[in-house]
Amino acid sequence: MMQEYLGRIARSKAGRDKGGRFAVTAAFDDAHVLIADGAKHKLASPKKKKLMHLAFENGRVDDIEKILSLPGGTADAALRKALRNDHEN
Repeated sequence: MMQEYLGRIARSKAGRDKGGRFAVTAAFDDAHVLIADGAKHKLASPKKKKLMHLAFENGRVDDIEKILSLPGGTADAALRKALRNDHEN
């Protein structure tokens, strides 16, 4: 059930990162997911966020599994690019 969130793009509705765009990188539990943007919240240390504090967009990061398997900075750069490209469409 929680796997459906993987790769989804969401905007933060609450907290310090309010308004930021993130990709869901993993499910944490029934009420939380881990999110990253490749800049402030890197893939190596994603932010735990409540689902109720996220507004999901229609888009998703297509090759999220591929991006997650890349080494450190390369993965973060690929994620930033994917979030940027999706926003332009």
